[in-house]
Amino acid sequence: MRGVDELPRDDDVVVELHPGAGADPGAGHAPGVEGLTVIGVPGPFAALEAHRAISAGSDVMLLTGDVPLADEVDLKARGASAGRLVLGPGSTSAIIDGIGIGVSNAVAPGRVAVVATSGSGAQEATVLLDRFGVGVSRCLVTGPRDLTDEVRAMSTAAVLARLADDPATDGVVLVAEGFSGRGAEAALAALAACDLAGSACLIGADGIPAPDGVEVHGVIDQAVAAAARRAGARPVIPAAEPTGWVSAGHVRGIFSGSALCAEAAALLAARLGRVVSNTPAGAAEHLDPQDVVRGHACLDLHAESTWHGTPDPVEHPERRAELIAETVGDQTVAVLLLDVILGRGAHPDPAGVLAPALASALQARPSLQVVTHVCGTEADPQVLSRQEEQLTRAGARVAPTSAQAARLAASLVRPGR
Repeated sequence: MRGVDELPRDDDVVVELHPGAGADPGAGHAPGVEGLTVIGVPGPFAALEAHRAISAGSDVMLLTGDVPLADEVDLKARGASAGRLVLGPGSTSAIIDGIGIGVSNAVAPGRVAVVATSGSGAQEATVLLDRFGVGVSRCLVTGPRDLTDEVRAMSTAAVLARLADDPATDGVVLVAEGFSGRGAEAALAALAACDLAGSACLIGADGIPAPDGVEVHGVIDQAVAAAARRAGARPVIPAAEPTGWVSAGHVRGIFSGSALCAEAAALLAARLGRVVSNTPAGAAEHLDPQDVVRGHACLDLHAESTWHGTPDPVEHPERRAELIAETVGDQTVAVLLLDVILGRGAHPDPAGVLAPALASALQARPSLQVVTHVCGTEADPQVLSRQEEQLTRAGARVAPTSAQAARLAASLVRPGR
């Protein structure tokens, strides 16, 4: 069997992990996790395998994203009755006892846990906790539909209850996109009830009331900074480079992470007016797959890979390089906005694939602006500074957080276009 941190996210694989599996002899396991079954078989078979795992007394991590909603509700209800966690569908990242599953970053151990509905949101939060000097105790992804009205945060509540009994965890950051009112309310109530120092990012949220003891933010970097302060750190988020508008054109985001795409769409919509996205948040509008992309837009290629079987952009960035070349032909696009996700399980050199396409685009259109954010650490196999250097040499501006990249992109164009 391959190492746990090398498992693919959507492959024909069912792997059972037991205490110490994939770790050094004597290593512990997450409290209460007597076994974890990681499932990456195609959607029609994933629910069946998950039911089998629950029957065997195992927690479940569903890498597979295309599981029907009704099956997800049934699985999570059954898992709750059996005292078993059901992570996913679409649980693409985890860190348990320092062991990465799916795509995960190499971060320092600490006493703050991350609970997220998507892998990219989880990775951004863990990377920032590492950067702020706090570190990570656990990272678990509950799936992009967990905070909907239908599911009502069943997995999030179960994970938070488990973390409340974890002696390695003193605080928690919750990161969610694609939530409903009742789903968010259930998740925030569970966060308050777990009695850990909690902060939440409900991406694009505005005016959602927070229970006592919980801070709620609309962007990831602010929520993580709040958690870091509660842990005794003094986090600093460098300001985006100040600039006036340089063009009356549009911002086009091409993303590999759904949470980062949703966050950018919400921030751009708040600053620029109408923004469309296939993963909208805040005031951004939904982009139908059949629609022609016009104006300010943020495109999530991970969603395309989940539902249409195209290569995942984190593992295979070549499709994004092709889209960059195509996008340059649209003379109304003034700013390209990109994320680059590093970690175990990701492409070994994503900047090396994207940088030539960016350099060619800037050579063809010198007035074009390119803004990027690299979600990673120096300890990642790809090495954060090396990736950032390649992008900078190609002519891109590199922002320190995903939210700062969106803020910078918005500052480069005239609002209201």
